[in-house]
This record gives sequence, C-alpha cells and structure tokens, in this order.
Amino acid sequence: MRFEPFADGPTKQLIDGVPDAIVLVDGSGAIVLANKQVEALLGYTEEELLGQPIEILVPERLRHRHVDYRGAFSRSPSVRAMGSGLMLTAQRRDGSEVAVEISLGPIATPNGVVTAAAIRDVTERRRQADEIRRTMWYLKSAVESIGDAFLLVDEHDRVVLVNSTARELFDGPLEDGVGERTFAEVLDGSLAAGVFDSPFESRASVRARWLAYHTAPDGLLELRDGGGRTLRIKERRTAEGGLVMLIADVTEDVMREEELHRAREAADAANAAKSEFLASMSHELRTPLNAVIGFTQLLQRDRKEPLSERQQERLAHVRRGGEHLLKLIDEVLDLSRIEAGRVTISPEPVELSDVLAEVRSSLEPVAERAGITLVVEPAELKPVRADRTRLAQILMNFGSNAIKYGREGGTAVFRVQQHGAMVRLTVIDDGIGIPETHRARIFEPFQRAGQEAGPIEGTGIGLTICKRLAELMNGAVGFDSVEGKGSQFWVDVPLFPSATPMPSAAARAAIAESALAGATTRQLVIYIEDNPSNIAFMRELFDELPHLELVTAPTAELGIELVRARKPALVLMDINLPGMSGIEATRRLASWPETSRIPVVALTAAAMTRDTARAASAGFHRYLTKPVMVDELVKVLEELLAPG
Repeated sequence: MRFEPFADGPTKQLIDGVPDAIVLVDGSGAIVLANKQVEALLGYTEEELLGQPIEILVPERLRHRHVDYRGAFSRSPSVRAMGSGLMLTAQRRDGSEVAVEISLGPIATPNGVVTAAAIRDVTERRRQADEIRRTMWYLKSAVESIGDAFLLVDEHDRVVLVNSTARELFDGPLEDGVGERTFAEVLDGSLAAGVFDSPFESRASVRARWLAYHTAPDGLLELRDGGGRTLRIKERRTAEGGLVMLIADVTEDVMREEELHRAREAADAANAAKSEFLASMSHELRTPLNAVIGFTQLLQRDRKEPLSERQQERLAHVRRGGEHLLKLIDEVLDLSRIEAGRVTISPEPVELSDVLAEVRSSLEPVAERAGITLVVEPAELKPVRADRTRLAQILMNFGSNAIKYGREGGTAVFRVQQHGAMVRLTVIDDGIGIPETHRARIFEPFQRAGQEAGPIEGTGIGLTICKRLAELMNGAVGFDSVEGKGSQFWVDVPLFPSATPMPSAAARAAIAESALAGATTRQLVIYIEDNPSNIAFMRELFDELPHLELVTAPTAELGIELVRARKPALVLMDINLPGMSGIEATRRLASWPETSRIPVVALTAAAMTRDTARAASAGFHRYLTKPVMVDELVKVLEELLAPG
C-alpha cells in the first residue's frame, strides 16, 4: 500500500528527482514509498517493495540486529547518519551487496511519523579511500624503512611525517608533536634537552647554522657532537613549498675517511722515501757505470792501440753486461715513475715505418747472435697517435722477449693491422710459449712465466711497463700463447686523425747530420765535473776530436768563473756537484749577458722525472743521462759546434 501523502502529484515527482535512492518506512518498519533511484541502485521496483519490511534491504547476516536499531531510532528520532563510522552495505534484489551511505530523518504526517532513508552508492568513494589508505600505508612503511632520520615539513614549516629514527634522534619533541609543531620548535626542544651539544660550538651556534640552512638549503650541513658523532643533513624543497629532510649518522664513514687519509699520507711518505732512494741509487749506480761503459767504448774505438780480436770479444761481454745492468736500472726507475704518476706522455702523429725500422735496426744484432730472423710484414701504414719513444720502447720489449724466448733458427715477425680506429702492432714468435698456469699474471710485476730460475736474463717488469705505457697512450696490450709453439704480443694504439705526412727516419738523420769534421778552427768546451773517472773518460773522447779543446773544472763555482773568463763554445755540466749545484750554475750563466748565449748541456746521473723537470726550467740546451752513449754525445756536439 502506498503512503497517500506522497503517492501522487508534485511531491512524488520531487522525490523521484532526487539523485539518491529514497525509501519511507512507517512505524512498524514497513516500506510505504520508494523512488525510482531505488530500482536503479537495488533492483527492486516500487511495487515489489511496498509493504515489505525495511530489513529486506539489509544483508541477511545483519537483519536480526537491524530490528533493534530501528526500534531505538523510533524512540528517539532525529536527522542523522545511520551507523556513523560504520562501513554500511545494502542487499540488492539479486542477493549481491553494495556499499552505501544512509541518512535518516523523521517526517511528521497526518498518518503518523515516518522515517525517510536516503541511500547513496559509495562504492567508488570507498575504493578511492581504500586506495588512499593503501598508498599512505606504503608511504609510511617506506619512510619507516629509511635507515636515516626522515622528516617531512609542510609549507607552514610544520613537521607532518617522521620515522622512528627521527623520533629517536630528536629524543622527545616528536613523540606527540607531529602535525602540530614547527621544525624550529622541534629543534629548540632537542637543543634544550642537550641532544646536539658539542664541544666545538654552542647551542646557539648550532641552532643558527641549522635554521639558516633550513631556510635556504644548499648542499649538505654537517654537525659533530661531543660524543664524536657526525651528522650529515640534507634538505630539499618540495613542489608544494614544503621540505624533505634526511639526517644521516656518518660517524663510521668519517672515521674511515680519516683513517684512509692517514694511511694515504703514510703511503705518500713511503712513496716519497722510495723515490728519494731510487733517485739516490740511480745516481750512485749510474756514476760508476758511466766509467765502465764509457771506457769500454773508448777501448773498442781506440785507433792508436787497437785491441786484438780476442780482447774485443771479451770487452764486448763487459759492455753488454754494463748495458744490461743499465737497462735493469732504467726499468726499475721507469716502473717507479709510472706508479708515482710521474711519466709524461707526449702524443704526436707517429709514422710506424720509422718506428719499426728503428726497432728492427736495434734488435737485429741481438737476433743474429740468437739465430733468430726478424721479419717486418709489409702493410699500408697510417700514422698513429702515440708517444714515439714509448711506442718504440713497447715494441723493443716485445721484440726482445721474442728473441730471448725464441728457438735458434726461428723467426720473430712484426705485423701491423688496422681495427676500426685502432692500429694493432703484433710481435709473433715460434718459441717456447707460456704455460697456461702463468698466463693470468703475465703483465704483473716480477712475473717471468716460470723462467725466474732459468738462464734467460730479465727482471720481469718489462711487460708491466708496456701495459701501463699503452694505457697512458689510450691504448691496450694483450697476448696469445701456445706452450711449446710460441706467443704473440700486441699493442693497440689509436689512429692519428689527420693524414699529415711525416718526415722519414732517413730525412731526420740527414737534418741532424752536420759537418763537424770539416771544422777549420779550434773550439773550446768546458766540462764541469767532480768525478775523476768521468773526467778521464771525457778527455779520452776529446782526444779523438782534435778540433775541440776540453777544459775541466771540479766545482760549479770555479766552472762558471772559467766560463765568464774564456767564453767557450759549449759547456758540459754535471748536476750533483759539491757546493753549488749544476742547476743553480746554469741559471747564473743564463742571467749574465756575457754568458747567456752559451749553450749548456747537462751530463748527469740524475735521471728521475723530477730531476729533468727541474733542469727544464734552468735553461739547459740538452739533458743527457749517464752512462753516456758516445754516439749520442758526439751527435749533440755536432749539432751545437758544426760550422754554420
């Protein structure tokens, strides 16, 4: 039966036009009216609901309780939401349930008081609310999982979200103040409790520094408290004008950094001591070697009293031994300079034909004695970008190893191949090869592939030097080997981007060659040196150059006065002299007008990089290291003293 006051006319139309489902229930709990939205929401037509108890729309599991709720409302009717705070559901005609929100209100009519129930579908709203709750749960879980203290501050500087680490760090102010206190208030509470007390600065200073950073965060803020704890603070602004703050306890990191710093200082000191030792040993070893190798060369070149073939053969052994010792010294110094980062690479366009010709020329005498044939395969060679001297050093090392570890009657082949923007230079031998157990460490220092106790000479650092030099030139090294069949070592270097033609070795030799032998006037050379053996060696050399006069001085002080008085054509200068050093003497000669144009050539056992760097600023024309190679020294004399 319809409820007559609302059954027809404009009132019914108004109720049907309401977007919520509306049902009217009389005092007995029977439905007396339902609008059209009820059918859309719950599937019942109005005719199906009229006279039915309101519990028909309540899920079956809750119907027995609903009668009591309805009775309580009837005894004290008022406009209110039904089941405030509860997640209400209504049951559809098909038995399914829908999330709803219900508002109740009593209506007085001539037929008595009826209850109007407005039912709204809140399925989407609850889904969104569930999603928001889930997102917030994830957010809080993520924030809590952060190991550092985390604080989120809103645009009004109120602390609105923190994790447990932050609560523990600030010790109290955040327990009940989240969402109510500003960060400044939180900080003041912690400072008052002595949380951030430090022997290094006052509370006021800590507060001022932190709040200044907090106002305009840039980079990091670091605090250290009295307990030795170091805090590193990082703040970032959010798009809404708020701020995210992370506070990390980096005490262990700082302690580790300090330990590393002390260890680095100790290592640097040890490295400096090693470098000083090597410099000293280099000088001490090179000085007697200069006499040994120098006099050996003079004896081999002696035209006044030529040696017998047997003597020449024995002398050759002496010279080879001295030169081998010099090579060992140079390799140790080279490795030390590379490890200290003191090797300077000078990349330039390098013609490989010149380098290969130079390497082949240097190695052929050694290869002939070993019964090894050197082969340079023909190839279309393009310039590469490398340090010419260092590239030749690598190839010399590879070639020397191919000869040392080769078989009599075998070959050592030099091959050049282009791979994209890189050029690979490979040295291939058919020698004894490398055992598989030694291959992984072949480029490590002092590794000789199982030949440490064998008859073949070497230090085991040549390949290490090659690897590091190649890397300094933006290249690389590698190898393949088959034990008993041979090995191939290669170095990759980048192509030079320009195809600018390079002068050949022959052209450079022609430019360097001069007509010193054609000199008609006698020229004076002053040699400043304190070692008697070196002075004797130089006098023997100059005896073979009758157009040159040699005058010696044992100290720099005497030497520079002699230079000022006699104005020689050339000065040969030792570096490590008693009293004034050769570098200081050269600087003084360069500062005096009457001697500034006289070329000075350094002739010294000081061969470390720092020595040559100091010499470069002193004004030396050339810097030759002992033991002096006679051909090299004669070439310098020709360059400086030839007519014209």
